[in-house]
Amino acid sequence: VETGKSEELNYQLSSGSEGNSIQLEVSRIPSVDISRRFDFLYNYQHNCTEQLTSKALPLLFISQFKTVDNEELEKIKVNVQEAIRQLYGRQLPNGGFVYWPGNASADEWITSYAGMFLILAQEKGYAVNSNVLNKWKRFQRAAAQNWQPVAQEQSWWYWQADFQQAFRLYTLAMAGAPEHGAMNRMKELPTLSQQAKWRLAAAYALNGKEKAAGELVFSAKTTVEPYSSNNYVYGSSDRDEAMILETLLLMNRQREAMEQAKIVSHNLTRETWFSTQSTAFALMAMGRLAEKLSGSLDFTWTWNGKQQPAVKSAKAVFEKEISTSPKSGTVAVKNQGKGALSVDLITRTQLLNDTLPAISDNLRMDIRYASMDGKPMSVNDIRQGTDFTAIASISNTSGTTDYTNLALTHIIPSGWEVYNERMTVPEAEPQETTDSSGNVSGQYTYQDIRDDRVLTYFNLRRGETKIFTIRLQATYAGNFILPAVQCEAMYDVNVQARSKAGRTTVSR
Repeated sequence: VETGKSEELNYQLSSGSEGNSIQLEVSRIPSVDISRRFDFLYNYQHNCTEQLTSKALPLLFISQFKTVDNEELEKIKVNVQEAIRQLYGRQLPNGGFVYWPGNASADEWITSYAGMFLILAQEKGYAVNSNVLNKWKRFQRAAAQNWQPVAQEQSWWYWQADFQQAFRLYTLAMAGAPEHGAMNRMKELPTLSQQAKWRLAAAYALNGKEKAAGELVFSAKTTVEPYSSNNYVYGSSDRDEAMILETLLLMNRQREAMEQAKIVSHNLTRETWFSTQSTAFALMAMGRLAEKLSGSLDFTWTWNGKQQPAVKSAKAVFEKEISTSPKSGTVAVKNQGKGALSVDLITRTQLLNDTLPAISDNLRMDIRYASMDGKPMSVNDIRQGTDFTAIASISNTSGTTDYTNLALTHIIPSGWEVYNERMTVPEAEPQETTDSSGNVSGQYTYQDIRDDRVLTYFNLRRGETKIFTIRLQATYAGNFILPAVQCEAMYDVNVQARSKAGRTTVSR
């Protein structure tokens, strides 16, 4: 909405649904789609170290965007402190961080990412254990000093390796412990990837060396070509473009940063799949932009023709929840200030009945049930107290790609209970066994057993099938929803399978 102009936005909530909400967002920076993005991060159920960090990182910047009331401030503090506490348990004695609890070796990108979050949390006033940070710095220094460029012939790994080193050097600079020698050696490499140039420039800028940063990115592009999400740096073009925005801000190039912010805003507001890391970096970069820019929000607005209190605020974003009654209406916003405003009206709804179809995108999933002696059984009507198993068979049907970081989400009906065998049997490493058809059972990288679901994480080579079995009990009598089972690649929207939801009866 340009200065002096007004715009109308209409909404219509569907009936036969629950959990409705309507949110108005008005922003003087390019839109960050703040309520949908934070909603996504707050409700994200997977909890590897990357996702744990991604959920907490943007919370450090939320007050840069908008006015935060005491209740939300308390919620933010609790979430950030819990993330810090959990990260302590994922650090190895050598200072590196693991991807899943119990892993034996550090993941280098995750180590940089987790350390970056801890440094920023400390900057924002949170208590962070100095011993944890010192061990992390030692690990980072040793890795930075020992790093060697990968042979260019290994082109797929080549750019990821230099990007990983540049990110590590950036985190050390952020921690006030820059590795000047490693930075200077890297700067002289003739074939640095685009992403590595921008991240290394950020390290120099943090160090006050803006001339060196400028030389590095003198002719570097600010848009990144999309690339396969099956990579070692948890990357996407969206994530990398947000990193470029942060670098421009660190280099005090505010005019170029505003142009880059439009690209990042476009990435954030598209109605597409969200990645945890691209969401976290984009919100962090846009938070830094909001921090740097002076200005104010100045607008009037009406809801269904009724004048609402005028808004004048020094914050970058104004957020307001609107009543869901009536189910349809109109919001009009008039810009009284200088500069254009971005206005978003977001409706959120939850269907009462899951009517979504089954999906098979590059994965095939088969869910079946069996009695404890292995005989197939129906779950249409089960006698109360029956023990049985759910067997999920997952196949990689892509024909071309090995998949990593697959997540199988098996939510159970509220009349059933998960029989947690870990409570009765000492936990061992998941063993891999192969049946007569060559299908692999077990061998997951991590399994999270909760009251109402089992989350299993694993890798799947092309053409491979894995089978996972959960022991269950039909505990409570009644008729219940049988939720859909879902399997997805956590970093690739094109890889997913989903069963169709149904119903089940437990009878006395």
